[in-house]
Amino acid sequence: MSLESQVEFQYDDKTLVTIEKFVSTERLAPYIDYARGDRWVAIRLYERNIEISEALYGVIQALEITLRNAIHNLLSERLGEAEWYENFNLAEPERQAVEEAKKKVLDRPVKLQAGRVLAGLTFAFWGRLFSDSYDKTLWIPYLQKIFPLKLQNRRSYIRGRLLQLKTLRNRIAHHERLICGRHKVKQDYEDILEIIGWINPTIQRWVESTNCCQERFTKPLPKKPKAAPEAKTQDDQAGTPSSAKSV
Repeated sequence: MSLESQVEFQYDDKTLVTIEKFVSTERLAPYIDYARGDRWVAIRLYERNIEISEALYGVIQALEITLRNAIHNLLSERLGEAEWYENFNLAEPERQAVEEAKKKVLDRPVKLQAGRVLAGLTFAFWGRLFSDSYDKTLWIPYLQKIFPLKLQNRRSYIRGRLLQLKTLRNRIAHHERLICGRHKVKQDYEDILEIIGWINPTIQRWVESTNCCQERFTKPLPKKPKAAPEAKTQDDQAGTPSSAKSV
């Protein structure tokens, strides 16, 4: 997990015990099982999970921002105001989310602007706009136009895909395992890129060319270091046989 500019970390038995103590045995248990009890391998797998989580989070962030701005740009244009959320008939959970986002802006304190409010709304908020309850008020008149023609009658499918990626986002945010028995991580990456591509192929190509996911998926694990040789005594270093030591 280290970069060339970072100091090389030295692993030994005492270090492994310390890492396990502070990461927690429970959190490391799936990696230890996967490594067949080898704690050195388990900890390196745990580090690899951090690397992949870090890389994937950036791609999910790109999806969230792309989706958010696609919805905002469309609704602002069609409804004729940047603060479209003020007069649109949102359900109570979404209305409450907007009010909380507005409060956080005012608490900073800065000027209340649409961009700042929208930035405070979660991925879950945007995903809920594709729910059944918004089919006639949002999907049919507006949101389906964000997506290619082949998907304009598949709101439920899009909603399901966004739910899956929200779950992935939450797993990353809570430092949960993405590898070692959970083999979908590469497919998750492809799914994120695909949805971005539905919205805008140029943004998809940009995100694909600026992330390090593929590199981290294929990066080999470091080889396990050999045990350090036992320290020699001065007599050993001088080549004096132990049987010839003076009494």
